[in-house]
Parts: sequence; C-alpha cells; structure tokens
Amino acid sequence: MQTNFSSHPLVNTSDLEAFQHILDKAHSIVVTSHRSPDGDAVGCALAMTSYLRTQGKSVTTILPDPPDEALMWMPGVEDIVYYAEDSRQADELMANADVLFALDYNRFERLGRMSHAARKSPGKWLLVDHHELPDNFQSAQVHAPACSSTAELLYAVIVGLGGADAVDNDMAALLYTGIMTDTGSFRFPGVTPTTHLIVADMIAAGLEHAKVHEHIHGEAPLDRLRLNAFALNERLEVFPEFHTALIHLTAADMGRFDYRPGYTEGLVNQALGIKGIRFAVFAKEGGERVKMSFRSIGSFSARAFAEEHFDGGGHHNAAGGASSESIDVVMAKLRGLLPQIQTQLLAAQ
Repeated sequence: MQTNFSSHPLVNTSDLEAFQHILDKAHSIVVTSHRSPDGDAVGCALAMTSYLRTQGKSVTTILPDPPDEALMWMPGVEDIVYYAEDSRQADELMANADVLFALDYNRFERLGRMSHAARKSPGKWLLVDHHELPDNFQSAQVHAPACSSTAELLYAVIVGLGGADAVDNDMAALLYTGIMTDTGSFRFPGVTPTTHLIVADMIAAGLEHAKVHEHIHGEAPLDRLRLNAFALNERLEVFPEFHTALIHLTAADMGRFDYRPGYTEGLVNQALGIKGIRFAVFAKEGGERVKMSFRSIGSFSARAFAEEHFDGGGHHNAAGGASSESIDVVMAKLRGLLPQIQTQLLAAQ
C-alpha cells in the first residue's frame, strides 16, 4: 500500500501548495543540479524531469558537467544538456524558463561556470535540498537538512503533489540511486524508518533494487581498481595519534591509470574505515584546483572544517572543499592542521 507522504515528517503541506501554485502557471521548466554530479544529483534531476513531463510540461535537464561513467545507465541521461559542452544552448534554455529547479544544492556557487546564467534567469526558482544554510534565491522550497538524501525528500514531494502513480520502475531506480549512494548503502546516521519505508514502497511497486547496485558497484574498470590500490598503497598517510588519515593523488598519478570521473568515488571512506580513524581527507589535482572530500565520525564537523579552511561546505560528517594552491601546498597545510584537528576531535567526544 502506498504510504501517504503528503504528511511526510520533513515536508510541509504549505510548501507543496506553494510548489503547485507556481507549477500550474509554468510552461517551460529547467531542472538543474550541482557540478560534479553524484548519484543523488543525477537521480533527482532525472526523476523530477520525468515527473514534470507526465504533467504535460516542457522540461529540460541541465547539469554543469557529466556524471561519472557508473551513472551513465540511468534512464533519461542521454537527454541531459551539459553546460560544459553546450553553454550557448544551456544559457538560452535558462533565460527562457518560467521555472527552474535547484535540486541537491542551495547556493549558485555549486554550479561553477553555470552560476552566472542561473543568477540572470528571470524564472522562478524552486528548491529541494538537504544541505544546510541555503542562500535566499528561491521562490519556494522544500528544505530538510535532517533528511538522508535529496532523493528521499524528492520522493515525498512528488507523492505529496499527487504523483504517486508517476513513480514507475525507471523513476524508482533514479530515486533509489540517490538514496542508496547518499546513505552509503543505508549505513550513515541520517537513515531513518521513513527512508526504509520509501524504499519498501518502491520495491513493492516493482523497483529492481539489485539491478541498481549492479549498475553502480557490480563492474569496475581494471584501471579504477589499480588506481585505488595505488592510492591506498602509495598515497595513504595514517596519523593514529591524531585519529586522522589523508590520501592524495596528483594529476600524474591519475594520468598513469587513465583516470575517468568517478574512479575515486568512495576512496575517502576507505581511509575513514581504518581502525581508530575519526577524520579522513582525500585530495586530488584537477585542472586549476585541488578538490577535497572530508569525512568524519561522531560529533566532529567535517562541514565546519571545510568551511573554515578550504572554502567548502556540505553535511556534518561529509563535506567537500577546494583550493587554488598546489597539491603539495594543500597537503602541507593539512599536515600542519593535525594538532588543531586532534584538539577539536577531543572536544567533540
């Protein structure tokens, strides 16, 4: 039996009414998510696009850049417009949109080069997100930092808008991808009984969840396995006295193993899984920036660390950041911060 998520604990009926009021008048809609899109971002964008099309809307999905190869099986991915590949078309679509969705992000900065067009668009923005501290650019929002993933929240939104029948096998696979990947296959603290109820409803409706796992985790390119083995064997630094582990990869390292987007997904969690480690960082060279992933256990805030030192943000235990300095300078800075990390870890106990 389909659960009634119009009364979902994290979704207010008034927010859904505000969404519907705006959508009723919309004809041309653009659905967006953040750069370097993960499973939650792509799954939400494609699921929302699919739902809106069942409502007779003209909808385009625009992402700043393509997802990693492990997500290219997702239904509808072939129709995505990528700003990095066709900025002119993306600019035109955003300029002419009545309504734009911001899914799985809440600051235009998360769009990278696409942020300029987003700010200029005259359309109304609707936001569905579970990250903290949203900027104030949206006309209406469903925002719940306590939610395990934006996909869980979006499922409640779609069903709350009366779209339960639109959640077919393809849409369920998209939303399940977002929930499964953002919860670390349901092992992170943000998972609640509601999370499992949503998945149970989708499985009861025909979701083949094992196939989603197989698409994402079942087959790995040999170069990816070799790159991860190299990173753990040659680039892992463990500081047990500081309960911290660091991993880094240079551009040369990644070139040696024919790096593709997504090859290092989950690497930081392997560092965090070492006995006694409560904070882990993965840093990699990419273009003109060093990108970083931060993970923590318990009360120590990975988000606060990212915000303070690397102009980043995210969740309490999972965050990201970047630096325009070289990888060597970034790693030296991280090592220099170890005593401060230890102090904060002790304070967070």
